[in-house]
Amino acid sequence: MSTKYAQELSYGFTRQVAPPVRETRIGVCSAYCGECSKLVEDIQSGCAQLQSRKFAQSGGCQLMLAVGIVSSLTNVVIVVHSPLGCCSGFVGTGGVRKTTRATRGKRSEEFVWLHTNMDEQDVVHGGVDKLREAVLYAEREYHPDAIIIANGCVPGIIGDDIDSLATELGGRLSAKLVPVHCEGFKSKYVASGYDSAYHGVLRHLVEPTVKERSAIPDVSEQRDFADRYRISKTVNIFNVGSNSNGDEIELSRILSSLGLIPRVLPLNATLDDLAHIGEAALNVSICATHDDYLLGHLRERFGTPYIIDTLPIGIRSTNRWVRQIAAHFGLQKDAERVIALENEALGAALEPFRKALAGKKVYVGGGETRILTTAAFFKDDLGMELVGVKAHNVDRFVEEIAEELHSPELEITVAAGQPAEEVAVVRRLKPDLYCGHAGANGWISRLGVPNLPLFGMLLNYMGYAGAYELARKAAKAIKNTNFVKNVSANVGLPLSKAWLERDTRLNIKETEQII
Repeated sequence: MSTKYAQELSYGFTRQVAPPVRETRIGVCSAYCGECSKLVEDIQSGCAQLQSRKFAQSGGCQLMLAVGIVSSLTNVVIVVHSPLGCCSGFVGTGGVRKTTRATRGKRSEEFVWLHTNMDEQDVVHGGVDKLREAVLYAEREYHPDAIIIANGCVPGIIGDDIDSLATELGGRLSAKLVPVHCEGFKSKYVASGYDSAYHGVLRHLVEPTVKERSAIPDVSEQRDFADRYRISKTVNIFNVGSNSNGDEIELSRILSSLGLIPRVLPLNATLDDLAHIGEAALNVSICATHDDYLLGHLRERFGTPYIIDTLPIGIRSTNRWVRQIAAHFGLQKDAERVIALENEALGAALEPFRKALAGKKVYVGGGETRILTTAAFFKDDLGMELVGVKAHNVDRFVEEIAEELHSPELEITVAAGQPAEEVAVVRRLKPDLYCGHAGANGWISRLGVPNLPLFGMLLNYMGYAGAYELARKAAKAIKNTNFVKNVSANVGLPLSKAWLERDTRLNIKETEQII
């Protein structure tokens, strides 16, 4: 972990029923438009965190992100406590869950979710009775290992006490009840939904492991020694919803080459996997946006050190990721040997793509850590001209990565959602390639700009193999532009010329210092 934050991340929040929002916990910026160097300066001074929007077109919801985490767990049922509209985005979640499990060789399961369908009467009289009925139905019909109660905005506002209900029903059910407070109105930073999900998991599903001991002393001693040795070599790799099975295999391959034992979790894990999450010598984050709350708690509870520094996308970031893990185990020489071999092979493989991409302009949009590491790969390893990046939100974890881009005048926009604003920026900067978060590519195709997704369930992006695949996809997108040209010629944008030519800085309110 970067020593910059080593003393700052001390947690004691699991005694509370809900986690603090990220605005108060780590400080976030959800609205910005300016230069890279100025953003880093404003984050450090606190000015960036005070920016807000005069106009907001759209945004995300904590509930969707929280459910995305807990719904991946094996043999669970989700009970969403809210009005029905909160589940409008669940249509494709079942397919996503099946695909992610199938690619990992896990048993196929339906995405089972129930809904309390709160109405006007429930807003007046409370919806706890409906929730109780839904929980009991889930236990009776599906017999899950855990029932996740996802609390929406309306019950959060009227004060429905889902934790008291969980305590009331806890002794009557075989399933574990996990309240998750993901009320979207509490935070402008949609990634607070990850904290909500992990807060519920930490409170109700992660317990200190009780080891069974054999009645035969010598066998017990051998077992204890074997367990201690295994744990001393085990590295928990904390996966995220945006990585693929190929990414997990690649990162596991790299750690195995150092003689370590990789274990990927918590997404797609069983409850037993979570119960043993503390049995590791080191916890390693793939993305600080997802993991800092969870890993801080695990350090507090189990004493497990962690690394939460960069995302292993591109050559430089992957090398750094490997070196930091190896240093923890005193394997620096082994790490340098592995890095030298991987870099030599990858460098030769990337050469034809460098020729195709050198000097081409690229724009990257999406999650903060992912866009900056991806942008660094395009710029430093492939020789592309980085013209701009757009982050959903930013916080202190991006400071070091942004500075290492060595692009102080790079244009950075911070906007969760806001597709019209992003279209206006991309139209003005005229990149040869756009790499962005799911949902944005359709808008960019209307501009006739070749593009590729920032992540994908069936695509590799991480590690050395991921760097090769990302370069290959970028070169392919630029080589064949017929599709986006046809889209641009036949599908217009629902935006006026005045909006497209509007200075995006006008959408940001001036910073106001609160005394």
